[in-house]
Amino acid sequence: MQKNTKHVKYCLLGYGYASLVAYHKLALTHKKEDILILKNKTSSSIFTIEHNGEDFSPLPIYPVEESTLYSSSLFKSIPKQDPIKVSFSPLENFNLNNIKASKDSLASFMINKQGIDRNLCLGLKQWGKSMLQQPLSQVQYKIAKHYMSSSGNTRLGYVNGKSLYKYAVDQLNPNEWLYNSIEHIDVEKKEVHLNNSIIRYDTLLSTIPLHNLLHYCGLEQDHNTACASALFYFFTYDSGFKENQMIYDCDYTSATTRIFSVKDNFLLAQLGGQSRGKVTPETVKKRVEQLVPNIIDLHFAKELFVEMAYPLETVSGVKTQQSIEIVKQNAIMPFGRFGNWEYSDLHELDWKSIDNSSSTLTKAQLP
Repeated sequence: MQKNTKHVKYCLLGYGYASLVAYHKLALTHKKEDILILKNKTSSSIFTIEHNGEDFSPLPIYPVEESTLYSSSLFKSIPKQDPIKVSFSPLENFNLNNIKASKDSLASFMINKQGIDRNLCLGLKQWGKSMLQQPLSQVQYKIAKHYMSSSGNTRLGYVNGKSLYKYAVDQLNPNEWLYNSIEHIDVEKKEVHLNNSIIRYDTLLSTIPLHNLLHYCGLEQDHNTACASALFYFFTYDSGFKENQMIYDCDYTSATTRIFSVKDNFLLAQLGGQSRGKVTPETVKKRVEQLVPNIIDLHFAKELFVEMAYPLETVSGVKTQQSIEIVKQNAIMPFGRFGNWEYSDLHELDWKSIDNSSSTLTKAQLP
């Protein structure tokens, strides 16, 4: 059976915030019919979750007030919000005598840069004891770039339970192409072969995990694809914890890393993915009640497990590096946290490469 074929100048593979913001950037200087974003009908991005008839943004994703991205036209017509109020619980039950960090490990990096403090405690809770031996180089890069940077990092809160990014992408109305599965990508012919169609492109921007992209392209890879997962427990309550407050839990014996009040009556508690199946909602509920003594009528609502939340190691494999060069030379641009396999937030991505798509994106990828 012959498949339908469609040609576009710009094809976006992946359907998360990074892809949708990239779509917005391209739409500023290109016709809508020249841009197509592929959307898998069998999976859904975690933009919102529903509870008792209301939608909430489940993942702690916030614009940064000082960032160029927040100052762009993407956020021009969406609601304004005050910064998140951040606090830390006291550092407790953290036995320093048990910490033995290898020379090039993440723990050694943090001790050298920040000393032995609450950040090391939170790191061990988030990344597990592997950080005592392994470099987790992407996390090191994130800490140096994000937390040690002199640039502003004022994170803006939710509005009515939703991230400002959700409001931003809701206004886009992108040109979508639905499919069920990807069969392969023909790098030389510049074609994405889907189960129901063939998309021919001049430039392909991919935010799907880098190893998946290279697999579809039939190219070799040898980089470390290790990633950290995240577990979220959600709770309802009547009062006592106003919206847009974040508390980092610095008790080493508690599995919770942080809690965030999505609304005045709905909160999330984040745990490392290794806690899945080991830490019950009831245990987390008791800890939340300790962190927020004034909270009233706290009840567990639901949970969410995100298997791929944080890339851990820098792409360094020779075969993967060669394959990346091949895709770039053939007008394929890996982009975003998972597309580039780098631990970056949305405001930290190289959006100039999208803004200058008419010149930078095209010319840089010609052989």
